[in-house]
Amino acid sequence: MSNQSYTVTAFYKFLEIEESELRSLRSELQRMGYKFKLQGLTLVATEGVNGTVSSSAEGIAQFKEFLQTRFGDITFKDSYCEFRPFKRWLVKIRDEIVAIKDKSIIPDGDRNHLSPEQWHQVLSEEDVVLIDTRNICETDICMFKGAIDPRLNSFGEFPDWVRDSGIPKDKKVLMYCTGGIRCEKALISMQRQGYENVFQLKGGILDYLAEYPEGHWDGECFVFDGRVAVDHQLAPSQRYKFCPHCGDPGDLQAECRICEVAMVICQPCSTHPERNTCSKNCAEKFRRQEAVAGE
Repeated sequence: MSNQSYTVTAFYKFLEIEESELRSLRSELQRMGYKFKLQGLTLVATEGVNGTVSSSAEGIAQFKEFLQTRFGDITFKDSYCEFRPFKRWLVKIRDEIVAIKDKSIIPDGDRNHLSPEQWHQVLSEEDVVLIDTRNICETDICMFKGAIDPRLNSFGEFPDWVRDSGIPKDKKVLMYCTGGIRCEKALISMQRQGYENVFQLKGGILDYLAEYPEGHWDGECFVFDGRVAVDHQLAPSQRYKFCPHCGDPGDLQAECRICEVAMVICQPCSTHPERNTCSKNCAEKFRRQEAVAGE
């Protein structure tokens, strides 16, 4: 990886933080970010800390050391990028570090986690119900083969989806997400609804791909930064870009109707004539031209 300039690391930890400490913690993390020349986003809440950040390999190593000293043992998921994947450094206070809209759901350790090796073996040998807990813009890029897509607009819809899903409560259920954090809460939510034989992929898709790049995953994996997605080798996507109109990932290559530059947009936006353009500015020019032509 020596030819790649930026290290990207994702992390989370559930731990109790007093509400009165959040502002000072936010300031502390901001200072560390400036000190180690970080870009990215870190969230803090009374339930813990969650972030994806990038810097030089040295900067990330120093930030990891700080986090481990400050919060105890944390698992990090590393990948690499030749360009700067974030534009700025932000630390934000939130009600939840991953929002299922139920603050009574607080993960309490490695509850029913399957390692990538165990996960791979179960998918190869057993008949299970496999659930993707991510949002639509993520599942539209790719899922594990045979997974159920709940078509979530936001993670907070997951408990209601489970209630209405009709999944038999005696079935073995496996669930997964990008890095594991959503499943920490999704698993508890399912257990509260009577599902006892439910398991999650430890470390999420990213850890699975690190060990099984040619396994049961089929395609690329959406990530929440300028890479848009990563491939089987956890390298930045060469296929997907953020749609200039809606911000979702897209892979439709076309030519702007106004300035004729090459562009990439998403499938839904391609059905709107004015969005077959490279930017919102060109879309507005297209609308004005169409209005004049219609007079």
